[in-house]
Amino acid sequence: MEFRVMLKSYFEQVRCKSDFLTFLNELQRNNVSYYIYFVATGNVKVITTSDNYVAVESNRGLIKISASSSKFLTRIAAKRHFSGRTSYEEYCLELANAGVFKWIVDLNENMRFYWSQDNRLLYSENIIPVAKTMLQAELKE
Repeated sequence: MEFRVMLKSYFEQVRCKSDFLTFLNELQRNNVSYYIYFVATGNVKVITTSDNYVAVESNRGLIKISASSSKFLTRIAAKRHFSGRTSYEEYCLELANAGVFKWIVDLNENMRFYWSQDNRLLYSENIIPVAKTMLQAELKE
């Protein structure tokens, strides 16, 4: 299967099933270093460990990004989504309302960074919940 098609399939699956840890494992297994998600278009730029990149286009319609950005609203949108309170579509709409232009997921640092249109960092978070990280560490011992 072509790499781009496989990546598109991974992104579609995580949006529907919300199994983010499996999604991250598949990306890492395929040497993805980080990806950039563009909120307005739904397009993704995937960068591999060998510094190659692959563009994954979305079929979703455009979302208007608010001209004013809010660190508070960004944090709330992220927490609501990853606690299971909002769907992926609602998450994207809330981020657009908060002025988020893109987010970057760094698989090496296990971090997600939310950026405004004027390239200001609005919020960053660990992509692996602390409880799961601690459990994984205990299982390795």
